[in-house]
Amino acid sequence: MRRTLISAAAILLFTGAADARVTRIEIGRSEPFAANQQFGDTGAYQKIVGRFYGELDPSHPLNAGIVDLANAPRNANGRVGYSADFYILKPVDLSKGNGALLYDVNNRGNKRALIQFNSAPAANDPSTPEQAGNGFLMRQGFTIVFSGWLPTVPAGNDALRLEVPVASASTPAIEQVIWDEFLFNDRTTTQAKLSFPALSTADAKLLVRDRNSQPPRLIPNEQWEFVDSKTIRLLPAGTPFAIGAIYQLTYRAKDPPVSGIGFAATRDLVAFLRHRATDDAGTANPLALAGRPAVQRALAHGTSQSGRYLRDFLYRGFNEDEDNRIVFEGMNPHVATGRLFLNFRFAQPNRMLHIAHGFQFYPDVSFPFAYQDETDPFTGKRDGILLRCSARGNCPKIIHTVTSTEYWQSGQSLITTDPLGKRDATLPDGVRVYHFAGTQHVGRQATMPKGICAMAPNNADYAPLLRAVLLNLDRWVRDDVPPPPSRYARLDQDTLAPMIAQLGTIPGFTPARAPSSRARFDYGASYENGTIDNVLPIATGQTYGVLVPKVDADGNEVAGLRMPEIAVPTGTATGWSVRGPGSGGEGELCYLDGSFVPFAKTTAEGEASGDARPSLAERYRDHADYVSKIDIAANALAQDGYLLREDVPRVVERASTVAW
Repeated sequence: MRRTLISAAAILLFTGAADARVTRIEIGRSEPFAANQQFGDTGAYQKIVGRFYGELDPSHPLNAGIVDLANAPRNANGRVGYSADFYILKPVDLSKGNGALLYDVNNRGNKRALIQFNSAPAANDPSTPEQAGNGFLMRQGFTIVFSGWLPTVPAGNDALRLEVPVASASTPAIEQVIWDEFLFNDRTTTQAKLSFPALSTADAKLLVRDRNSQPPRLIPNEQWEFVDSKTIRLLPAGTPFAIGAIYQLTYRAKDPPVSGIGFAATRDLVAFLRHRATDDAGTANPLALAGRPAVQRALAHGTSQSGRYLRDFLYRGFNEDEDNRIVFEGMNPHVATGRLFLNFRFAQPNRMLHIAHGFQFYPDVSFPFAYQDETDPFTGKRDGILLRCSARGNCPKIIHTVTSTEYWQSGQSLITTDPLGKRDATLPDGVRVYHFAGTQHVGRQATMPKGICAMAPNNADYAPLLRAVLLNLDRWVRDDVPPPPSRYARLDQDTLAPMIAQLGTIPGFTPARAPSSRARFDYGASYENGTIDNVLPIATGQTYGVLVPKVDADGNEVAGLRMPEIAVPTGTATGWSVRGPGSGGEGELCYLDGSFVPFAKTTAEGEASGDARPSLAERYRDHADYVSKIDIAANALAQDGYLLREDVPRVVERASTVAW
């Protein structure tokens, strides 16, 4: 999708008093973090929790692209108001920090930064020393900021929320037929929740199909019903939805929330924290030092949904505040290849997009895919993620990190090739791409219930690579020191292909049929303006060229940035798995999970099972030899700048606990 580029002259007319801004902050809690634990030279940290209030001028060019903002109610100032939660972890003495704000884009309201960088347990209100993990972010002196950007987060569980108005000022009221999609990985779910209240039950239709490749079947009206305006169930009551089946409900809804405000809310909070001493009422900026903002630079990290948020935030021009200043100088979109179904009428940003089984039809997985400008072979449109910021001179430094899952489920190869997958593209100078070879989407965490995927999940830990990425990104922004070169599968190195080669016999290994395709859909004439006209998108029959990394005889990927446990393997580690028997859609790719199939321990064991892969005994003299090779691989990564020296002992220690 492209929005019309706003001319520099038009924007510069608005460089006086900012019209979109945070007007008020409320601090609800300010308390010690992690029991006043001292984090290296940075010292103790403080936790500040509150809410901020902002307002937007719909006539401002930098807000004009927010879908339905002009149809939202205005306050007495003629602005559109909103509010959101914020959460800050900062050094008690800001002068001891490193001067960098790290904005962690929450994932469905949940905080991820301490999980990703500190290897901490999940916690939406981290408080204890244990919940600080290894303290990496604090020892480095980062100020970590989280805030609400998603208007559909349920209350509770300390999730970050954004409150936006609905587009109810339009005459006539906005009504539209929309659709929801449901897929359940259990045999017990008997009710499905809608994204929006249904205006009428009479014209709603429920469809089902077993696989994306099959045409949907209409479920007769007498076989299902509405429980209330936001809930449906099958009949007779208590009938569970079929496991793995893909259900689609079309229904009419009205008064869509102005979800695109979520981009502006992040933009304006970060601008406030970076540049203002107080809010309109005189409440001090919590990141001020001696009456002046202490932030010198801002970085952003987003994982999965929130990584797609960052790519869309950048694409749509929100990396510029209304005083024409850059918002984020550096970004790390992680395990994110598409954009986001956020700045649309009746948006559903919580959708996982374009996976092989279910959810293939939601935007925004449309062209452009790459950071560099490219030409769509089907429409002739020239576009790129960085097109807008390049014209405005506010592109951040970008380190884009992915696992193998994104190649198989999300078309990652389209970020580094032309749209048909025929040749390697040239990345912009300010972009690095690191493929964490042989890893799965959420690292050590599985996403599917046990028994749905045919193989055990992949337990490879890529967190050490992310820590190095963050420090390399900060150094790039702060000192203009380029990070290590990109590492990913390439056509010109013969490490990228349409499908992996046939492997020898691997007991317990179920091959995938193919990666998820990237088809082009027709969403209707108003799609460019954020409205999906077609009740269900229409497949055009045109497909972009998706490729996946090649593997060796063991089934392990040969290119990319390989953690020592992948480079010195104890089994076949993939970023994909397939749905198993009885799970529905058997043989289709299994959501976001990878797989791990261990090598036989001895030659005799391998021969007995018919395993074509050499056993552990044939690869390593003993466990100590294996750990020694891990140590060598870890030090090589550290030497090249992809791993921190502090993580080498951690990686070796993890290897020493591998059962032998």
